[in-house]
Order: sequence, then C-alpha cells, then structure tokens
Amino acid sequence: MRSFPNRLAVSLIAAVFFAITAIPAYADDFGSRFTIDLGPSYQMSGTGDAAAPPPAGDAGVGYTKDHPIANSSQFDYGLDFLIDKNTHLFYSHSVLNFNIGRVLTLAPATAFTFGTLYDRTDTIGLNRELGKTGVLARLYYYDHERIDVTGFCLNQEKCPNAAGLQTGNPASIDEHGYGLGLNYNFGPATRIGPLFTAVADAKYVPRPGTPPAPCGSCEGIGHYVGSQVFFPYSLSMKLPFAMSHTFIPFIGAGRDYVLFRDEATPEAYNTTNFGIVKVINKNLLLSAVNINYSGVRSSDTVPPPDNVRFSELLLKLDIKTKL
Repeated sequence: MRSFPNRLAVSLIAAVFFAITAIPAYADDFGSRFTIDLGPSYQMSGTGDAAAPPPAGDAGVGYTKDHPIANSSQFDYGLDFLIDKNTHLFYSHSVLNFNIGRVLTLAPATAFTFGTLYDRTDTIGLNRELGKTGVLARLYYYDHERIDVTGFCLNQEKCPNAAGLQTGNPASIDEHGYGLGLNYNFGPATRIGPLFTAVADAKYVPRPGTPPAPCGSCEGIGHYVGSQVFFPYSLSMKLPFAMSHTFIPFIGAGRDYVLFRDEATPEAYNTTNFGIVKVINKNLLLSAVNINYSGVRSSDTVPPPDNVRFSELLLKLDIKTKL
C-alpha cells in the first residue's frame, strides 16, 4: 500500500502512547520490557509442477526466466513490548518466497509458470493472555504486499517503465486490514504442553464499494465486491512421539483468505502444514515446517479445473533477545 508507512506511523504513535500511559513508570526497567525477535530462514519451493514443461502442442509462457524456482535465504524480524505480565504490544515483518503450480486454463493451448513470487507482511497489534484459560487474544493491523514476480510485470508493487525505471504498478497485489483473533491451547497435558491449538480470527478488509480505476473489472471469478469480513481458522496438534520435552513434531490444517486490491473477489485457501520444532533454550528455537496452500475453486482466480496452489519448506532459526 502506498499509504502504509503513514498508517504504520500513526498506529505506532497511538500504540506507544497507550503503552506508556498504561504501565507504571519504572524507568529503571523500561528497556528490559523490549524483546527483539530475529528469524533468519531458508525457504525451498516444494511445488512439483512450478516449472513443469508445457504439454505437447501448448505454448509455454514464463519458461525463459533465469531462476524459476524460489529457493532463497530470508530474514524476518519483530519487536515485542511488555505492557504488563499478560499484555504485549508487538510488531512483526515476515517474508515468503514461493512458486505457484503451472496453470493451463488461462488461455487456450497455453501453459503458464510464474517464477518467484515475493510477498511481505507487516503486522502491528496487541496480545493479551486471558488469565489461566489457555486463551490468547489479539487485536492487530496488517499490510500484505507482493514485491516481485520474477520475469513478469504482473501484480507486484513496482514495474519498470519504458525507460527501465521502477514505477508504481496500479495493478499490484496488496491487501491491508484489521483483525481480532484468539488462540486456544487445550487437550491432554503432556511434557510438551496441551496437545491441541485452535486459532480463529475475524479479519476486516476495507475496499471501495466500486472498482477503483484502473482496476476495471479486475481479475478473478465473479463480480467485484467491496469491503469484506473473513473468518480464517486452523487446528494443529502436537505429536508426543519423542521422550524429550524440547522436540515437538506437529501437524495442522485450516482455511485462509486474501482479498487483493486488483482482484474482483476474495481468494479462499485450504491449508495444511506439518513440521518439527526444536527448543534449544527459552530464547532460541529451530524449526522445519512444510506449508501447503490449495485454492478453493469456487473462489479462485484461475478457471477450473486449475487452482492456485503452492508448497514451501521453511527452515528457520528464531532468536529472541532483550533490548
């Protein structure tokens, strides 16, 4: 979003004002309330047909790119401010590089591949533990932008003009909105904690009631819709196979939604994930997670029987340190 820095600045000022007025003025331990979260990662595409050759007789679009598969090192980061023992103000910046599967239904006798899609999400909000109920509530604002699509000027934030200079792309993929969410840990108590975690959110995505120029009819299946409220959710389960309380395998599944500026209608995704978390100490975690997204065809942006889909393996080190 072109106005995201302004929105973020206003949100930060309001949140910091709230935090400062809501806590006792202990100047000597103010700095200790800040925790920096650093997350170097290596991301590997697991989308099997992301660079598959076109079927016999079909033209191939996107097959001449130098680097069609998104395997790369990335760096997430965040900042947490402790307001009281149950309440935190937080900011996070996350990056995902991925490849979607080959698409055969956008044009007759044509196979499309799309190279590396580079997405960035910034989130600011408040977390609060609700006593000893196992429930964590959060209120947040988020901004999700697509920075690049390797080899194409499709729907990223900026594109080169005739002179080769980067200029704003009015058809860029981005979305921003507000959310209220709950995490609930429950189930049998084990050496790795409660086995189940349920996550549910209500996300509000504001948009104009009519398509903004030059969006026109926009991309996607169906007619343009304005502001929307979505209810993403997920359920995950820890697998207490190991004897160690610091080695945690898990699996999960859920439903996610996005509503991009240059799309007529929302995209819905069925999601699955599985992986392993290794707790090295309270400030250091090592994880390997495979995430899978599969577009729900009734709300997808490509004609059936195709759908938008991708799989990604994330190897990540989470480092927490006091300011």
